[in-house]
Amino acid sequence: MGVATGEPVTRLLDGLATDPPTRVGLPEVRAVEAAADLYMRMDLARGGDAAIAMARGSLEWAVKLHDRPMTEPTRERLCSAIGLLADRLGWATYDQGRLERAARILTFALDSAARGGDRDLRAHAMLDLSVSFADLGRPRDGVEILRLALGDERVSSAERANVHAVAARHCAAAGDLTAGLRHIGLAEEALARAEPAVAPDWARHITVSPGHHDSALGLALFQLGDDARARDRLAAALERLGESRTRTGLRCLTRLAVLRIREGDRDTGAEQARRAVALAADVRSIRVAGDLRTMIDGVRQCGMTELARELTHSLTAA
Repeated sequence: MGVATGEPVTRLLDGLATDPPTRVGLPEVRAVEAAADLYMRMDLARGGDAAIAMARGSLEWAVKLHDRPMTEPTRERLCSAIGLLADRLGWATYDQGRLERAARILTFALDSAARGGDRDLRAHAMLDLSVSFADLGRPRDGVEILRLALGDERVSSAERANVHAVAARHCAAAGDLTAGLRHIGLAEEALARAEPAVAPDWARHITVSPGHHDSALGLALFQLGDDARARDRLAAALERLGESRTRTGLRCLTRLAVLRIREGDRDTGAEQARRAVALAADVRSIRVAGDLRTMIDGVRQCGMTELARELTHSLTAA
């Protein structure tokens, strides 16, 4: 890993077994930033236990730096680096299905990000925390968290679009379709003026990566029952998502399969459903597992009971 990413990660790994330095400077901060960058470059869909262990160890070392003397600009940058690394670790924990533990880690990530200067990171940590609340059966609390994030005018338009899209999904889960569609409109308005060049570096792995906004809007529109727009967004996402976005691609594919079947293109829908089950065979994700079950239920509701039985069997056999 040190060879792949240069000196900062090497410095961090060399220091994991030792006490942190007596005074913290930019080299230590860059080490934490490099660890987060390396972690985000990995596709964790098929486990990623080694990457998660690296992130956890790096985070434990980074947190020890808090008590050391440093300049205020260095502290602010360190807080953002710790917040980003904790947010990514919390999100991986959430994807493993440990929702309450994930909420605790994401709360810590938000606290650290709030002490830093990256407003997009603070908003994104709030977004991830809102998802864990929604999946714990509290979608209205998720919406309230995102309203706080949207209250910060310093958040970039690209991240605002992302927040609105996820807020729309929470509104759908809470049964407020009108509010959900309003958030869709606001997300589209934000995208019309989005300037990826002003987004922070980490966002290029997530928020402003190809296909991300299409997937976020497509997932929300599907949940809101706007099938035509959902289909277009999900299809666009699948065309653009990179190879490292395995789980996001599967989430889009499961919904697109149901939409194709609903609109009468049963052959294409069945092919996509079978493909989703095959691609997910070695993917470890509680979200994807839930999506597959939802897809099979959707297939069954469309009257394709034999296909639903086949998919269930394939899923069980895997």
